Amino acid sequence: MRTWVERHHHLSLLVAVLLAQVLFLAFQIKRDNQARLIRLWAVAMISPVEKVLDWAVDGTTSAVENYVVLVGTQQENQALRAELDSAHRKINQLEARAAEAEQLASLLDLKLSYPETHAQAAEVIGASAAGSIRTVLISRGANAGLEVNMPVLTPAGVVGKLVSVYPRTAGGLLITDEKSGVGALVADSRVHGVLKGTGGSLCRLAYVPNEEPVSVGARLLTSGQDQLFPKGLPVGTVVSVQPGDFFQVIEVQPAAFLSRLEHVLVLTGPRDALGTSARSQAGTSPDGSR
Repeated sequence: MRTWVERHHHLSLLVAVLLAQVLFLAFQIKRDNQARLIRLWAVAMISPVEKVLDWAVDGTTSAVENYVVLVGTQQENQALRAELDSAHRKINQLEARAAEAEQLASLLDLKLSYPETHAQAAEVIGASAAGSIRTVLISRGANAGLEVNMPVLTPAGVVGKLVSVYPRTAGGLLITDEKSGVGALVADSRVHGVLKGTGGSLCRLAYVPNEEPVSVGARLLTSGQDQLFPKGLPVGTVVSVQPGDFFQVIEVQPAAFLSRLEHVLVLTGPRDALGTSARSQAGTSPDGSR
């Protein structure tokens, strides 16, 4: 650049003089609005730059404000979501406590139904459904007076019997287990049979001849003939009836909700006292009549 200026010294000087004269004239010349021409040129040159800067500043300010508002909204949403989750947890806890209180009240009513004998309420703390085995583990044992073969009930109906007893816990065999057997009768026709487990969710009423009347929807009660369960306790409802070679194939839905057991009642009194209490609740006499 310096070399070019040295070579064209006279031309550079001429250009500089012309620019000086133009600027001088622009400084002296005024427009109709009494504004000097050089000022108008300066304004024309600076205005686009000023507009760009204003747009950039406005955009940046708006973006910052929107970001601040967005962050505040997100924080508020997170706080509200946390409060909502906490409220849902409290509601679930209250519902669970209410359901548990209702179950315990039902167990108390069931316990009061046997004034002649003793009964122990227990919590179900474990369960097993391996293969055809259906058992539960409860929170009472020998220290509470429990023994093998004691009946296990819920307010809805028969659950099973104790098959193992430890100092602080006990194991119960459900009526759906294949090894289980309960003396039962049809409530309306008084037809007797043996309720056996299938290893699944249903039971079967065995040894009922084909000619005996059994209908779908019929209620089954304990017969007391097994010398284990008191007479007159609900055990299930008939869901299907099919004729067999000699005996009917009768499937039964257990009365107790065996897949959702939380609290049970174990009857610990003498069998005679249990039978008397159960008959008084069922409204039946020792011979089975009403």
